[in-house]
Amino acid sequence: MDIEQEIKEQINANPILLYMKGSPDAPQCGFSSRATQLLMHAENRSLL
Repeated sequence: MDIEQEIKEQINANPILLYMKGSPDAPQCGFSSRATQLLMHAENRSLL
């Protein structure tokens, strides 16, 4: 599967999708950190 198809499938399969720097446990920028905090607060805990 090519990357474009993989991204399309991820978008179609998830109501909220965030591509970020780092990981949820170790975000690498302020935006990624804040976005992770907001998603965790909203209980969208299925983070890849």
